[in-house]
This record gives sequence, structure tokens and C-alpha cells, in this order.
Amino acid sequence: MLCVRRGHVPEFYRKILKNFDYVKLWGRNAKVFVSTEILFAIFVSWVELYKAIFMRSLGFNEIFIGFVLMLPLIPQTFLPILGGYLADRFGRKRVLMFFDSIGWIGSTAAWALAQEPIHVIVAALLQGLSTTIYGVWETLLVEDTQPHYRASIYSTIQTIYVFSGILTPGAGALVSLYGVELGSRYIFLAYLLALIGMFATRQVLLTESKIGILLSSKGTEKASMHGVSYVEVLKAITKHKKLLIVFALTTIGAIQYQMATIFKPLYLSDPRALALDESIISVVPMASSIPSLLALFFIIPRLNLERIRKALLFCYACGILGLVVLIIAPKGSLTLAILSAILDSARYIAVFCILRTLLVNTIDEANELLRAKVMSLIIAFPALVSWPMPMVGGYLYTSSPALPFIVTMLLLILSMYLIAFI
Repeated sequence: MLCVRRGHVPEFYRKILKNFDYVKLWGRNAKVFVSTEILFAIFVSWVELYKAIFMRSLGFNEIFIGFVLMLPLIPQTFLPILGGYLADRFGRKRVLMFFDSIGWIGSTAAWALAQEPIHVIVAALLQGLSTTIYGVWETLLVEDTQPHYRASIYSTIQTIYVFSGILTPGAGALVSLYGVELGSRYIFLAYLLALIGMFATRQVLLTESKIGILLSSKGTEKASMHGVSYVEVLKAITKHKKLLIVFALTTIGAIQYQMATIFKPLYLSDPRALALDESIISVVPMASSIPSLLALFFIIPRLNLERIRKALLFCYACGILGLVVLIIAPKGSLTLAILSAILDSARYIAVFCILRTLLVNTIDEANELLRAKVMSLIIAFPALVSWPMPMVGGYLYTSSPALPFIVTMLLLILSMYLIAFI
């Protein structure tokens, strides 16, 4: 009905409605993932915002906090490789649901009950179990959708995460009402209930992809592809210049994410930095969500391959400027904190939307049957390089709260240099 009456709506709304035309061209699994991702996105933004602050309320210092947040990255260095093999051998859906549900539900329950250092360590290690399926999740997400429409899938998922940022004041309200410790436990509990609902829905509605069926079926010619070694996959990556550069950009993106994202909530509320109240910092991601939503609705779905390079350069430049604003902002400056977040939101769009679209389409150029293993390597290798970064960031933060963000800016400059070779 909306499409029939499109001529009767203003141009502004017509452009928004056009974005939803892409949904009809997605595969079934993409529709299921996107429609249920909101249950994960809303509360994971709350959890990530207050997780470090929650640990500080339990009396842990920044170095230990960095150590705990580093732990999920250790299994991420090898479990995604196992996940890629298991997905080709036993099917994407089966492997996804097993590791995803155990990892996320178990870790969230542990966070909700955590009191002692060993409790948060267990929670972090359980979360690391879910890294087994990071590549599998992304493979199943796009595998039955034509490459031309995959950008709209990533932009829609990123839109969901950005929209969830608008709701982060709900987390701030819980912290304001109940204090940091109890308020954070309520956040973990709400997240746990949302996860159970999401996984139950996906178990019913997800189906195995066509390529997944071919690779996991015995006796077919293409089934032998699950026997391809990771050494051969690495050779395929190194021989494809564009894929190798995207591989490097993804690795750098993982490092700078660990540096900047983990310590930003601490920086906003630290007396040595901006010294904002813990309950008010939830306004910062909310404010940055509005321009991000506009970009995801009107710009990202229309990006073609020729414009992706320019878009990445622009987003990284905005990220650098945003971090500069954050560092030079005086204590108590909520306005500059919001401006910094608005500019820095372009960096997240680049890493989690534009770069991911470029990645999956470049894999198709190399060999689409190797997608699960390539995705697993592209998740495992950045984790191998970046797993010490939270702890390194903790030491840097202890020396000076601005240091993790200065390192992030240098990494963004390196990324801009590499983009010139795509």
C-alpha cells in the first residue's frame, strides 16, 4: 500500500520508503536476523556503556578492567577458525545457534550476578565462547542475498544499533534511580531476557543457506570445499590485493575499536577527564544517533563501489576530528562531548557498515565458496593482533586518560593511507 501511494507523500518520506524496497530483495535469513537484532542492539548498547563503570563500582582499577575486557579477545584468536570449519561441516544454522546462545546467555547471567574478580573473569570468558560464530553469523546473514543488495542489509543493521543509541538514557535512568551497581545489574537482567527471546525466534525462523547445504552435504563436489585448508585460504587472500588491503583495514579497525570504545565511558565520567555524572553520560550516544540515522537512511544504501573509498576517507577524517574535540574538551563540557560523539559516529559507520559491505563483496570477487573460512580468518586475525589492546589501553589510560584516543587517531591516519591503494 505504501508503494502504491508513493506519489502522494512528500519527497523526504519517499526517500525513506525507498530504503525499505530493498528488504523484499533480501534472503529469508537476512530478514530474520535484521528483524530480531533490535532485541540484542538495544541492551548491548546499555551493557557496553556501563560495563566498565560497573566494574569500577565494584572497586576494580582500570588495569584490571582492561584485563577483563581483553579476555573475550583471546578465544577470538582461534575459535572463529574452528567455527568456520564447523559451519562448513555441520551447517551454518546449527553451529550458530549452539555457540551463540550458550556464549551470550551464559555471560550475561554471570555479569548480572558478579561480585568478585573471578565472577567477571568467568563472564568475560563465556562471552569469548560466542566468538566461535562471528564469521558464521555474517556468512549466514548475507549468503542468500545478491551482492548488490548487501549494503542495504549492513546499513539497516547499523541503523538498528544507532537507533538503540537513542534509548541509552533508559540505562542512565536506571543508574540514576538505583545507583551504578544495582542499576547495572538491572541492565544485565533486561539484556538476558531480550537474548532469550531473540534466540528462541531465530531457532524457529532461520534456515540453512543454499551454500551451507551444499558444503555440509556428503557426496557432492562442492562439499569437498570444507576440506580446503586455512593455509590455502590465506594464499587466496594474499594473492588478491584488494582483499588483502581490506583485511588490513579490518585488523586496524579492531585495534582502534578496543582502544577508543572501551575507555570512552570511563573518560566521560573520570574526574581527571570530563568528570560528567555517570547517569548523564547516556545522553552522549543518544545525541550522536540522530545524524547517524540520517546518513544510514539517505547515504549508505546508495553507495556504489566507486564511492565507497571516498566515504571511508570522509568517515575516518570525521573520527579523527571527533577524538580531537574529545581530548581538548574542558571538564564538565557536555556540549563538546556530544559534538565529539556526533563526529566520531562516522568512524563506527565506516568500520561496521561501509567496510563490511566492501569486505563481503570483495570475498565474492575472490571465491564465494570460501566465504565462511575467509570471514573466520578476518575475525580471528584482528583479534590475535588486538587482544592485548584493552590491557595496553588500561596502562595508557592510567598514565593519561587521553593516550588511548591519541593512539586511535594515529591508527585512523594509517587506515586513510591504506585506502589510497584500493
